[in-house]
Order: sequence, then C-alpha cells, then structure tokens
Amino acid sequence: MANDHEIGRVVAVDTAQVTVELNRDLKALTRSTYEGTLEVGRINSYIIIPVGARQIVAMVTRVLLTEESELKADKTMVTLPSSRRLMKATMIGTIDEGKFHQGINIFPVLDSSVLITTRKDLDIIFGKSSGVEKISIDEPGFCIPIGRSTLFPDYQIKIDPDAFFGKHAAVIGSTGSGKSCTIATIIQSITQQKSVRQTRFIILDTNGEYRAAFQKQNDKDEWADADSTLKSLYIPTDPAEKERLVIPYWFMNSEDFVRMFRASPGVQRPILLNALSLARGTDGYAENWPHVRENLIQEFNKILGLSTGNETKAPRTIRQLCDGCLGYIEDHDIKHQVTLLSKYYPSITVENLKTVFDNVRNIAREGIHSEGGQYENYAALDVGKRRRIETAITPLLSALSRLPENSTMLSIASADCPKFFSKSQFRYKYLEQIMTREDANSSRTRDNCSTMLMRIYRLLEDSRFEFLFGPTCSEWPKVNHSLATFMRDILGVECCPGADLSNGDGSCDNLPFYARQKCGACRSNVVIIDLSLLASEVLENVTAMIGRLIHEFLQRLSDPVSGVNRGEYPVVLILEEAQNYIREGGRTEEDSISKLVFERIAREGRKYGLGLVVASQRPSELSKTVLSQCNSFIVHRLQNPEDLRYFREIVPGIYGQLLDQLPALAPRSALVLGECVQAPALVEMREASPVPKSRNPKFYRSWTQDEAQPNFEAVCAKWEGA
Repeated sequence: MANDHEIGRVVAVDTAQVTVELNRDLKALTRSTYEGTLEVGRINSYIIIPVGARQIVAMVTRVLLTEESELKADKTMVTLPSSRRLMKATMIGTIDEGKFHQGINIFPVLDSSVLITTRKDLDIIFGKSSGVEKISIDEPGFCIPIGRSTLFPDYQIKIDPDAFFGKHAAVIGSTGSGKSCTIATIIQSITQQKSVRQTRFIILDTNGEYRAAFQKQNDKDEWADADSTLKSLYIPTDPAEKERLVIPYWFMNSEDFVRMFRASPGVQRPILLNALSLARGTDGYAENWPHVRENLIQEFNKILGLSTGNETKAPRTIRQLCDGCLGYIEDHDIKHQVTLLSKYYPSITVENLKTVFDNVRNIAREGIHSEGGQYENYAALDVGKRRRIETAITPLLSALSRLPENSTMLSIASADCPKFFSKSQFRYKYLEQIMTREDANSSRTRDNCSTMLMRIYRLLEDSRFEFLFGPTCSEWPKVNHSLATFMRDILGVECCPGADLSNGDGSCDNLPFYARQKCGACRSNVVIIDLSLLASEVLENVTAMIGRLIHEFLQRLSDPVSGVNRGEYPVVLILEEAQNYIREGGRTEEDSISKLVFERIAREGRKYGLGLVVASQRPSELSKTVLSQCNSFIVHRLQNPEDLRYFREIVPGIYGQLLDQLPALAPRSALVLGECVQAPALVEMREASPVPKSRNPKFYRSWTQDEAQPNFEAVCAKWEGA
C-alpha cells in the first residue's frame, strides 16, 4: 500500500461532511503503523484528507456497516453479500504549511485517499509545541488549559482568552452536568498563569454557589481567599450582612425608573421623567435657575401654541396656564432663582413676568360669561387678541431663547444623569410640582398618575428594597465620589489614595461599597455578587443596572480624561443561570429591561472590552440575540429536546452531527466549539479546586444517619426580618 496510514477513500462529499469507505484489509478497525497500533473510526477522532499541498481535517461522527449483493449480468447467479464499512466525518479545518486553521475553503474529490492522524498531525491540531514558548501578550493564542481530550489524553485542550471572552462565550448544560465547575476552573486556570497580574471577573451568582470556589472558611468560620494568587470580593444580598450589596437609586437611569415604577407612556412617563430631571438638577434641595428658564420657555410656547390654534377651549386653557405660572413664580425658592436668572437676562424679573402673565390672562378673559360657574363661556380668540398675546410674550421669550455669554451655565442634569437627589424631595416636592403644572392643561393629570404614585410610595417604603432606596425613614447619605467608589468596588479595583472620601453630610455606614473603599480596599481578581436572596421582583432591574453601569463606564473610557484608550480595560461579566433574567419571551410579552441591556452588551460590548460568559441550563429560554452573539461554546450534557433543538439553531450548522452526542455526555465532559479552541473537541474538563457549592444532595446518606437538625427558629426569624 502506498501509505501505511491510509485507511480508506472518499465516496461522497457535501458542503460540511464526507463519507469514507474504509479499506477492506482493516481488521477490527485498527491500523498498525510505526507509531503502534491505532484505532480507526472512533467517534470524535480525526482523519486527514490530503488535497494537493494542504490537508483537510475532519472529525468522525458516525461509523456504519452495510451489506450489498451483486447480480450477474445473465441473472443466473447471485453472489454472497459483501460488507462495506462506511464512516461519516465533519470537515472542521485545514492544515497548511504546518499550521491548523478552522474552517474549510477547499473540498476533496471522490476517491481521495483518507489517512489516520499521526502524532505530528495531532500536535498541529491541538497546537502542541515541541518546546516551551513564551506567550505573546498581544496575541496569546491558545494558552489557557481547560482540560484534556477524552480520546487523546496526552493532549491538553487550551483556549484563546481573547477569543473566548472578547467575542462572548456560552456554557450550556443540564443541571448537575458541571457548568459551575467549568467556569470556576477556567478562572482558576487563568489566575495560575505566571504572567497574569490582574483580572476583572464579575460573577452574577443567582444560586449563591461561587464563593466556595474562591474562598474557604477557617476554624472560626471566617472566610478568606483560598489561593494567594486569586483575590476575591464577595458581595451578598442578605440585608443582615454588613458587607451587603447596595446600589443607590440615583445610579438608575430614566429607563430603570420607568420600568421599576411601571410608568405608562401617555401621561405617567413624561411626568416621571420631568420630575427626575428636576430632582437631579438641584443643588442641595433648592431649584436652580437653568430649570426655571426651561420651564418659562416651555410655558410661553404653550400659550403661543394655544393662541394660534383653533381650539374652542383655548381661552380658558390659557387663563389656567397663566394662573399656574403666577403661582409658580410666587414661590419663595423660584423668586430667588428668577433673581439669579436676571443676572444673565436683565429683562427677566419677577415683576416683568407677573405683568406679562397677568396681561395675557386678562386678554383671554375678555368677553367671559359666568367665569368659574357650571356654564362658563369664553369668547373666541380673534386676530386682535392673538396679536396682543404674541406682542406681550415675544420679547421675554426671545430674550430667554438667546444663550448667555457663559453658555456652560445652562447645563441641566438629564433624567439619566447618575447624580444624587433626595428621594423624599423627589416624592413630595418635584412630582407634585410637575403634576400641579400639568393640571393646568388637564384636570385629570393626578388621576392618571395615581397608579404610578401608589407604586412609587410602596417601593420607597418596602424594606425589601432598602438596598436600592435606602432606609424607609431616612435618606442615603450624600457622599463625595459615590459613583466612582461604586465602580471601583464592583470592578474589584483598589481604592484611590488621592480621592476625598469624606462622609459628606452623613455617615457612610449604610453604603458598604463606600466604606470598603474608604477603609483601603485592595484589588480583587474576582467579584462575586450573590443574588440568591434578592427579591425576584427586582432581579431583572438589578442585573440590568449592574450590566448597564459597567458597559457605560467602559464606553466613557474613550474620553481622553480616562487616561486609557477604548478597549484597553477589559472586563468579563459572567451571567449564571442567565435564563432567569434574559428570557426570550413571547411576541405579546414586553421585553424585560435586563434583556434589552444584555442584548446591547452582546452586540456592542466587544468594542469597549466587555466580554460576556452566559451560563444556562435552559438555552431554549434564553434570548436568541445574546446566545447568537456568542462565538465560543462549552456544551455539557443536554437532554431536553426543546433545548437541543434551540441550540442547534444557534450554533453553526457544520457542528450539527457533533451535537447528537450531547444527551449522553458524562459529567465533567463537554464539547468545546468555536473560535476559542484550536479545533472542536470532546474535553474532560479540569477539576476545579476548590469547587463551587453545587454538589448534588446526599439523600441516602441523610436517610441513614442521625444528623443535626437546622435551627428553624433562627432561620425563620432572620427570614422575617427579626
């Protein structure tokens, strides 16, 4: 035979697979070579198909035996059946000039010879070098070991960290198949690399199991880092814990508030956003003059718009608007701000404003019959009245519309600005101000907002939401650099020695992230945010806020003031049990805020250095957008037919035959696919040490032993908030 490694020939080719007829001289599907006796046709093994100077690498997915009988031409004799052994394989890549590349751009022809892999071929496929090579920091390649090949135990499977985290990854598998251990062992493997100095992993742990993978308890039940090379920060959601998770409400943007308070688009949403903008734009608890300027421009334009229209109710509405504006400028705080406003606009004084609004009101009231009565009737606005109203308002409106010399003074905090504001002032002052002003246009404004107001009052007074809105009977303290300290804490960054972390106007004891930074927090490789005790009502809101804040922070690193360039400060966000808050949903179901946030991160995060690792036991419930943006997959055992069907639709069709083995995979075994790995492979994952707290319960052991009973009273008292 021409080649000792030849095992067959190609008898069928399609765009992804080849069918190989094995040589008849193969006995027991083995081939003896100078490297020893090699098995032929093992599922997940590789074969080589030479095509010119290059070699196609294919992965075996099926082996079958067929029998054929031959009928002679004279139809008088039939030979005994002869067997044909066929093998199907998925083409996964090409060896060219001693290097393996995933993907196919050439195809074999019929009768092409098929070779069994040699050790040299396997070295190329798995990227095994003959000596110790220094890892390039710019192009590390496949350098992070995650396990060993199940078929070729001598070969470690390594991933490319830039491809795995930078282009997003998914860890999929049924419960108990080893997803948590896989994530833990990958992080542990990375931090064990000698060249790695720092990492930024944030784990959204909905099951409370990852702390045990990075910390251990001593004899006094105190937690400490399990490995000196892997520093971790554990943030629980248990309100009884001093180091608990706190995300101050002023970090929420307008969409967070709209979703939290369920503000409807018609009337409630504009009221809420205007009140938020007003609250965020205050200095202390007083109104500021840029907001007064905006309000006056808005009211002047409303009056002009009504006077030029043809509505029959325009005169009465104009009179109501003027009454509201006169009451507005009579407020003591507003008078003070108008005085400040007059420094930039000399014609805008309290007296001039009163004169204009009173004059316009009188014009609208001319010809009125039985004002305030049941049958009040206003005369229509004729051309003369419209011209007089326009003459009265235009000078002041023109003056306010011009920018002052120092236009930077007009910057107004938007509803999205993460700036501190008082929740009590927002609830009792600014919402009331906006509704009172809008009541001039519609007397039903307050009625339309009643459901939103009830939700606002309930959430602000609900003890379950103290981590967000603070103590029910008091305010969060106003402190310096609150957002910066939170971002440092959530990203595991050490404290800034030059920052002024004074207590401001209150104590920082109720802000654990601030207290940690103030006390000199050290750098952490992993930040574990334990969401297991978080109220399900706000799980989506909290995960969305964390994801959005990290994403927007990394976006703002493009600004020269950051000191780094875009994408130079990478962060990995690990979403455990992601189906709980990134559900696909139905056509009639409104998308959750967390689904929108993480879909945006999946699409745009790579540009800014934010990588996602999505872990789920029910991929069929996950957002298709998020899962389809993942370029790397570690797939453990999957048994649910719906999950298998859904997953097949997400991954490239070339892997279709490989996925047939997923229901039968053993624990710790996983099929690794995508750009992160040199070649698709069935991997026995490394053992995590320590392991996450996700072991299967020992029912029989419990049934056969007299174990200590839990303290029901203590657990329930803590549960009840005692």
